[in-house]
Amino acid sequence: MNNRTATYSFLLGTALLLFMATIVLSTSVLFLFGVSVTAASFWIGLFAALAAMGAMVSVFVSSRRRAWFFSVLAGLAIVSGISYFISANTFDLSFDGQTYHQEAIVKLTNGWNPVHDQPILKPPGSKEVDEMDNKEVLSAFHLWINHYAKGSWMLDAVMYKLTGQIEVSKIFNLLLIASSFFLTLAAIRTAFPERKGAAIAFALLAAFNPTVITQSTSFYIDGQLGSLVLILCALGYLLYKRYHAWTLLALCAALMLLAQIKFTALGYAGLLGLAILVLFFFYDRRQHIKSMLVWLSISLVITVGVVGFNPYVTNTLTKGHPFYPLAGKGAVDIMTSNSPHGFKDNSRIENLAISLFSKSENIATPHSPTWKVPFTVTWKELAVFYSPDVRVAGFGPLFGGAMIVSLLLLVALLLGTHRKKAAPFLWISLALFVTVLINPESWWARYVPQLWLTPLLIALAVLDVQKGFFRNAGKVLVVILLANMVMVNASHIIGQSGANTLVKKQLEEIKASNKTLVVDFHHFNAVKVRLQEAGIPFVEQKLDKGEDVKGFMTTRAVYLLK
Repeated sequence: MNNRTATYSFLLGTALLLFMATIVLSTSVLFLFGVSVTAASFWIGLFAALAAMGAMVSVFVSSRRRAWFFSVLAGLAIVSGISYFISANTFDLSFDGQTYHQEAIVKLTNGWNPVHDQPILKPPGSKEVDEMDNKEVLSAFHLWINHYAKGSWMLDAVMYKLTGQIEVSKIFNLLLIASSFFLTLAAIRTAFPERKGAAIAFALLAAFNPTVITQSTSFYIDGQLGSLVLILCALGYLLYKRYHAWTLLALCAALMLLAQIKFTALGYAGLLGLAILVLFFFYDRRQHIKSMLVWLSISLVITVGVVGFNPYVTNTLTKGHPFYPLAGKGAVDIMTSNSPHGFKDNSRIENLAISLFSKSENIATPHSPTWKVPFTVTWKELAVFYSPDVRVAGFGPLFGGAMIVSLLLLVALLLGTHRKKAAPFLWISLALFVTVLINPESWWARYVPQLWLTPLLIALAVLDVQKGFFRNAGKVLVVILLANMVMVNASHIIGQSGANTLVKKQLEEIKASNKTLVVDFHHFNAVKVRLQEAGIPFVEQKLDKGEDVKGFMTTRAVYLLK
């Protein structure tokens, strides 16, 4: 890295990444030794990040190292302060976030050790999983808590343990967005040293992926997956341009974190790691591939055998498959009731195409998607992005049109004379598209947030190697993606801001009533935590539908004031 912006961005993004990776690694090791979640993991992560930052400054900076260190430290403080403020002042109003995600975080914070302790039991009186239909099984939250990957929950539980405020734990979504932005900026500035403005624009477009931003104030984890895939792409390119142990360490940390997000993320991590190895095999004249194989092999052992001991090892030992309960004997179907009508009978490519070129809607069976003319937008489409998990056309109303333009540009690029120069960008784009296609539910944007990056990479390649018409077409593609990003993210922020205001008002009214609050949570235990943190006493009991009950906003929990 031979320019100040790239160096500064790399140091800042890597410090954030190593901070989070160390928290997860230390918590996982403590689990293996029978120690539950502790705030000490936060301080271990902070110390490791600062120590790494100091070491990296000594390596990558040739003069005024103390000034550089404190400059990066100031950047970390600003990013962390903004992230803390946003997280602390917003509620997670999502379905999954207010049910099993927060329930898992609370259980981990309260001492449950998933490696040594007994699994979480199903609620008394509820059906056995094999007796549930496809819709009922979606509420088998004990199944997800026991058997899903726990990387994001470890981070959240450590922060909850430290602060006593569960909503603050969402800070890691924002820290990952910041890390992905800075590392992407470092990569693009390294690739195009003379294009500072374009580098910032591309980094913002990549990091502010609509699926990432719409989940940034919730406990959904797909946004984290999107940020980590972007981080891997940026670090892979930086490693390709300058092979260095610190970049390789950051790459291994990102792979480890990615594999702990969810089951599909383990596959993504494996494929992207393999893609980087192939890139080095064909294009690295210095033959660093042997060194990379050693690093990545060690990373794989730690990722699966230590950090991923629960769920990957424990699921295999107890249920016969690392991806139980979504695969193997006794696997449950969570997609039939979540999919639009007809999707279960189509191929994954058909469903992806239908989703990309339909109206943005949050629908499931028995409803079917509605085809639309590309580049058209309606207010109704934008309104659905209040939700963090829009099903059909979940990247935004203009993304289908952007994919058409990017496909035409890709064909023009491949037929042109600059294929070799564009090869790294095209190779990364191909690898990302393969990770999309291996997911049978790639039609749902939240499951494949990396798809957002493919037209961006093509635009980046075209802008670099083409002139005249094609270069202008690349700029048009960037403008389309920028307009799409702004519309979707603004719609989400406005919708969430309004909903948060109403939730806060409801809590204030309940607290001011001075009446006894009787609550039936209906699995939404996040409401219980919210009431406790607001200092509102309550009595938990079942409430009949016939009673004069009211609902807590954005949940199925109901209450009665007596």
